[in-house]
Amino acid sequence: MKCTLHLTLLLFLLSLSNTEPIPPPDHTDLVGTARWIVKFSNVSILSTQSSFLDGYPFGQNKDVADGLYSETLSAGVPYIYTSPLEIQAQDVLKNPKVTFGYSSEFTHWCKDNNVDNDDPRCAKVMLSGEMEKVADDTEIKWAQYGMFARHPATKHWPVSHGFAFYKLNIENIFVLDFYGGPTMHLNVTEYMDYKFDW
Repeated sequence: MKCTLHLTLLLFLLSLSNTEPIPPPDHTDLVGTARWIVKFSNVSILSTQSSFLDGYPFGQNKDVADGLYSETLSAGVPYIYTSPLEIQAQDVLKNPKVTFGYSSEFTHWCKDNNVDNDDPRCAKVMLSGEMEKVADDTEIKWAQYGMFARHPATKHWPVSHGFAFYKLNIENIFVLDFYGGPTMHLNVTEYMDYKFDW
């Protein structure tokens, strides 16, 4: 009985280590904040130019993954797994320019620290650029590695629907993580080359 309790406690602690992110960097580290949010978010809001609501933008929550919670591997790039039958996939085929919206709320940090989603301290990151279908085998394996671990159901989505991985080629980064207004054009090279030990 005692051994069973110890095993149960160990499994519980391991589950926490795989789902609860470490605290974000200091708010003065805008690049680190952006990378932290992207790494520890399971979902993002993808906004496209609608192909069926002429003249309107269209936003929808999408599963995303940037490696695993418990590893330091991270690309900082949004990857999605989608089918050409899906509405936004059709939008992207017509116009690949999109924006991914992230919030620290998606990591549960804001709720856990009693910070409202609209409070500037609940950091926001918007990554804008053009979507591209992932063709490189190594990159596909990387996308699968994170997506199938964080969103296990996606591994079993029907092959007949033509699911494939797409990524964002980042062209602009907008960050707000404290009072005083956002930084609207974070340096993309600095973002991609950011070094961390999470």
